[in-house]
Formats: sequence, structure tokens, C-alpha cells
Amino acid sequence: MATNAQLVSVFEERAENLSENELITWTVLSDVEKQIVKKLTGPGAKLISGPRGSGKSTLLKIAFYELLKDHAALPVYVNFSKALALEPLFHTSANATEIFRQWVLAKIIVGLKESCEKWGVALPPNIDGVAEDARKYIVGLETGRPPTSSLALSPSGVSDLIRLMAQQCQVGRTVLLLDDAAHAFSVLQQREFFEVFRELRSREISAKAAIYPGVTSFSPSFQVGHEAEEIQAWIRVDSDNYLASMHQIAEKRFPELRRKIGAPYEEVVDILALASFGLPRGFVNMVSEVVDSIDLEVAVRKAVTDAISSNSDAVATQFSNIADKLPRFANYIKLGIDLELTARAAFREFNRSKELGGKTATLGLSEPWNPELDRVLRFMEYAGLLRRIEDLSKGVKGNYQRYMIHYARIVSTNALFLGKNYKIGAISAALRKPLAHALIKTKPDTLLGKNYAATCTLALPSCPSCGSARMTEQQKFCMNCGEELRSASVYLELLKAPVKKLSIPPRKVEALESAGIATVGQLLSDENHRFRKPGSSIGPVWTKRILNVAEEFVSV
Repeated sequence: MATNAQLVSVFEERAENLSENELITWTVLSDVEKQIVKKLTGPGAKLISGPRGSGKSTLLKIAFYELLKDHAALPVYVNFSKALALEPLFHTSANATEIFRQWVLAKIIVGLKESCEKWGVALPPNIDGVAEDARKYIVGLETGRPPTSSLALSPSGVSDLIRLMAQQCQVGRTVLLLDDAAHAFSVLQQREFFEVFRELRSREISAKAAIYPGVTSFSPSFQVGHEAEEIQAWIRVDSDNYLASMHQIAEKRFPELRRKIGAPYEEVVDILALASFGLPRGFVNMVSEVVDSIDLEVAVRKAVTDAISSNSDAVATQFSNIADKLPRFANYIKLGIDLELTARAAFREFNRSKELGGKTATLGLSEPWNPELDRVLRFMEYAGLLRRIEDLSKGVKGNYQRYMIHYARIVSTNALFLGKNYKIGAISAALRKPLAHALIKTKPDTLLGKNYAATCTLALPSCPSCGSARMTEQQKFCMNCGEELRSASVYLELLKAPVKKLSIPPRKVEALESAGIATVGQLLSDENHRFRKPGSSIGPVWTKRILNVAEEFVSV
């Protein structure tokens, strides 16, 4: 019988929270992912790109542990997920950009010390003192306290410290593995980060950073492709070895799963793997929900379809939550929601008359279109709601950009048109090997209406004094009353968000609310976990999962 602590680890979805032994034991790398790890451990600057849950942290941590073991280079792993906690400073501090830069460099110094300690190499007293000052600086900023002391770190100075410690460790180079490096930072934060990234890299220091599609802003002097190679981490769900890799993950991480599911085990794993849309975190999440349901004596078919629906809702919520983290793009997110809705309706109509082998979840959008739609599509790809694949050229008939829509969204809304009482095996039969020529070819105007581009405007807050509309994002004073215009802190607004905004099942939301936890801020500040009480449906596994979701909601 597994202990509560073991179960919490087994169902942990975020690689950064796993121990080295757990990560190595439970991770299965495809040939493509092995090549990515090779690039991450080698020389040269790299940007590893993919939506949430695509495995970027896993690949970075595996690269970190491989370098620690091989002693081929000094690896420094740093996670910047709490960057959004610094965002209020950009509304109150005149030197917020410099504070942010010091925070980034301080995190690297602390990561350097931790790596050296793993090799049994102590920092010289003067450098150790800097590392301790950096640690205190970080703790203060990430807990909402303005720094009481200043640091005087510079990229060149940090580079010198890194080179010195690499020599102490008897290696010729250092690899910086920078996780959660650019996501919902403010534009100023992102650009400052990539300036630091550019200044740190050298022949002896290779910087690798995890980024997200659609929301990353690079500094004017940072050119992707020239400054760093971009690597895609997202596994193609229709690739040859995809299902085999997911089966290996299931076998390694959930050895009891076959016994619990019984005869339909192979089929169930196939379905959950397809419904995860190439995102390992979604797969682990669905498997854990199926296990929960089976333990409650829910029929396997219902357990599987309920898990897919939960994953579908989580993806949709993740996309809609972008409007909370990047409120100026709320209108773009609304248009994306409309696009996905009309696309699913089109799939349902297309698939109505198709046999299982001829159904599709691929959309072909005819070019050209309004440039604003590109940003909408990138936001959708960031959330994992869709994925762009190879373009389709029809010669004189035009060119189509092809997009696969998240399979959980397609399945849970019956866009495959499988009927009311279909066997769950029909899901894998329809999605396992989609025909290349089976797609819906249409125009954005057809799905969204001819005037859709007019809705792609920035949602700027009005004047708090007279209510007049703000004309531009850079406007400092109201053109009507002259009042100074300030933007609300995104981070503080996220803390005020209701818990129903989190990507967790409704019954868990009800349990939190019945325990008096109404907002995300209340949940994160509840150190005693008062929502964990008999009959609340929230045990140790779900406690950890809910807190992870809440922390991710207010992080990058």
C-alpha cells in the first residue's frame, strides 16, 4: 500500500517539484527528446519553446542531472516562475527595471552556489557572502517586500564569478539552464531578461532558456536564430513513436494502472495519450483522475470520458486566463474563444458523414488574413489549444496554414460526431492516424465574420477619475481631465481572483468555498490547509495539486 507521500509524488505533474530519482525513474525520452537534451547539455545558446505541460522543465532538469553526473560542464539550474510577484514594483518603483535585473542575476548566483555544493566545492568566503546577500534579496522580493539593501551585480561580474567557480570545479565551461524564463512577465521584464541572457552568453557560458509561444517579447538587440537557436519541445501527437512513449510513461509511473483498469488497459492508455495532445502533464493529470474514479468504483468508460472532459476544461480555462494575466489582450482572447467554438462546429458538421478513419481535427485557414489574427493564433498555441503543423499549398487555389485543435476539446464536445453511445475505442480509431488530406479548408472570414479584425483592439483601462477611454497603451495622463493614468498590478489582481478561475474540477472549487476559501490569495496564504477536512473530497494528493495550480496561476 502506497503512503500518502508516495501518492503525492506519483501524481505530481510538474517536473520542477520532483526529486532527481523520481524524475529519472519516471521519465521516458523519445529519440527527438534525447536530441534536445543533447543540445541543452552542449555549447551554444538555445531557447526551448512549447506550451505549459509540454515537458520543457523535464528536459531542462534531465540536462541538469546529466551534466552533474558526467562532470562535462558546470550546470546551473534556475527557475524564474515567481517573476510575476515582482510585477507590482513596476507600478510603484522608479528603478523597477534595475531591481528586476538584480533579481535575475541574484537567482543565477544562488543557483551557482547550489550546483557547486552538489559537487562538494565550496565558494570562497567573499563569493559566499555575495550569494547569501543574493538569497536574502530574492526572498524579500518574492514575498512582496521591497529590498532593504541593494545589490550591485552586473552580467559581466556574474560571468566572472561563473568562470571562477567553473575553474574551481575543474571544468572548462558552464551551462545555464533558465526555466520559466519568459511568459507573463511584463514586456519590460521580458526585454530586460533577454538583454541579461545575451550579455551572459560566451564561449565558456552557454545559456539555455525555456520560453512560451505567443507571449514572449525579446529585446530590440536580441534576434532569435542569430542570438540563440529555438528548439520545439512539444511532441507531435501523430508522430510514429508517440503512443509507445506514452505507454512507457504509464508503465513506469503507474505500475498499478494495468491491474486497476483490466482488459481495456491498452485502449485506455491510447485514448488518454491522444487526448493529452502531446502534453505529458495533461496525460499524467488524466491518468490520476481515472485512478481516482476507479477507486470510487466508477465504470472505466465514464472514468475515461470524465477525465478527458476535465482536461478539456483545463485547457479552455488556461486560455481564457490569459486575459487575466495580460488584460490588454482580453479582446484577442475573446476572438480566440469564438474561433475555437466555430471551428468545433465546423468539425462536427464535416465529421457527421465520415467513417472513423476519415474524421479530422485539422483546420486549414486560407491565406492571406489580417495580421492581428496571427497574435490570436499564437496565444491559442501558447495555451496548447491548437498547434500549427505543415502548410498546405494548393497552387493557384492558394495556401493554407494547417492547425490541429486540441484532441480533448474535440472529443469532449463530440466534434468527432461519434454518436451518443459510442465505444471508447472509437476515439483512438478516429484520432490515431488521421489522413493527411482530411481537413476543413476555410477562410477566417467564414469562421469569424468579415469584420473580425475590428475587434482586435487593446483593452486599455479607462481614466479612474472621469472614465474617459485611454487612447494608447503609452498614454500617461487623461486627455479629458488631466488625471495621471496608472495600470493596476496584474499580480495583485490575480491574487483577488475567485478560486473558480483555477483549472480544477467544480467539486473541488465547492469544497474550497465551503471551507471559506474564496480567492486565490486566500488559498495561497492558508498555511494550515483548513480546506482539508473530513468529507471535503480533498485529500493529500488533491491538496498538492490544487496548490500547484494556484501557484502556477499567479506565476509566469
